[in-house]
Amino acid sequence: MSIVKELIKSGATSKDIITKTKSYCPLLWSHFHVSASGDVLPCCIGQWELPIGNINNQSFDEIWYGNDFKKLRRALVNDKKVPQCKTCYRKEDSSGFSLRHDAITKFHDGSKNMVLHTQEDGTSEDAKPIYLDIRFSNICNMSCRMCGHFSSSKWFSDAKELSEEHGIHDYTAGGDQPNQEAIIHGVEDSKQLLERLDEYLPYVQEIYFAGGEPLFMEEHYTLLNRMIELGLTDTHIRYSTNLSIMKYKRTRVVDVWKNFKNVYCAGSIDTYGARAENIRKETKWDVIEANMAMLRKEVPHVRIGIAPTIQIMNAYTVCELQQNWVEKGYIDKNNIFWNILQMPQYYNLQIMPFHMKEEVKQIWLDHIDWLGQTDGGPVHDTIKTTIAWMMDGGENEELLTELCKHSEKLDELRGEDTRSTFPELNYIWRKYWNDNTIYST
Repeated sequence: MSIVKELIKSGATSKDIITKTKSYCPLLWSHFHVSASGDVLPCCIGQWELPIGNINNQSFDEIWYGNDFKKLRRALVNDKKVPQCKTCYRKEDSSGFSLRHDAITKFHDGSKNMVLHTQEDGTSEDAKPIYLDIRFSNICNMSCRMCGHFSSSKWFSDAKELSEEHGIHDYTAGGDQPNQEAIIHGVEDSKQLLERLDEYLPYVQEIYFAGGEPLFMEEHYTLLNRMIELGLTDTHIRYSTNLSIMKYKRTRVVDVWKNFKNVYCAGSIDTYGARAENIRKETKWDVIEANMAMLRKEVPHVRIGIAPTIQIMNAYTVCELQQNWVEKGYIDKNNIFWNILQMPQYYNLQIMPFHMKEEVKQIWLDHIDWLGQTDGGPVHDTIKTTIAWMMDGGENEELLTELCKHSEKLDELRGEDTRSTFPELNYIWRKYWNDNTIYST
């Protein structure tokens, strides 16, 4: 019998499962993720070059019950590592924590019978997608610097100007030929897919909406209205949203949320003011703050958190934002989660000069103290994990030069001045920006 099945039969807790496994993840039995390109992956951080299938070329059943899913389930039920999940393995090696661990905590109990009844060839007739994460398209109203056309329709014009063959600004979005339109439909026939998934909706425990910008997508409202029709308003609805849009056509999102008892809205807000407007182009900071105040007033039952993408550009100032919003009552100090940016590599924290890492590390440790977080708490762990990740690497001259080149290109296209907006990064600008212009701090 596999080690995972033995653990399940022994009544092992989720914590025991995390401690005693190196690869098992319940998401392969309980999670259905479709990327903005239509590729089905084990989860949102699965290796994009190793899809399990593509929802625009295959049906849900062909993918969910197909050979690729079987192979992965067979490997993971025997706790064998697979290349599709190497991001989690790397994070565990560098920091001791990963999305795999989080998934075990949240979804193992709901998945263990599916796992237990998995056959030797990986067949699992009991497997049900109780956790949905479908990126219906790349529709977005922003063009964040660390993003690209693959996840934002707003990136299209800049991507064409940059015209990279293979890179974060590649407007082919992973295909062989350039996309001729800004909008990429991850799910070309969303009606057909949603009708097929209708069978599983009563079993769904969580739906995660991300983008693009989910509050800008019609399919998001279609799915939630169907959940309301079925009386499934206890389902956990979770978001990653830029919090800039509170209305789609004639529908206010707060009026939809009033029907659901368990809504968590994680604002993908990285920093504040002019810095926020630079990192996430089209941000209007006063609108973001007004929306936060409105949400607290109109839907107080909705948990509002913050999930910044931690990278070089916001490393010094992300804590200032969080402290300010906690003090204003916009967010609870326990509703904070940091997403560690890995790509593009030239924004990755690991390439920063050591003395800057030490400065940032101290800011973050002071932030933990300010929040009053203790060892083992989720906020404490997410920050400590990010520190461990950041320190696992050294100053990379090539990538820091690339950071400056891309910043310069985007500044020209967008009429911005990144160096003056981020004076805390002056060491990088002085050393690696090609014209050696001196920007005072």
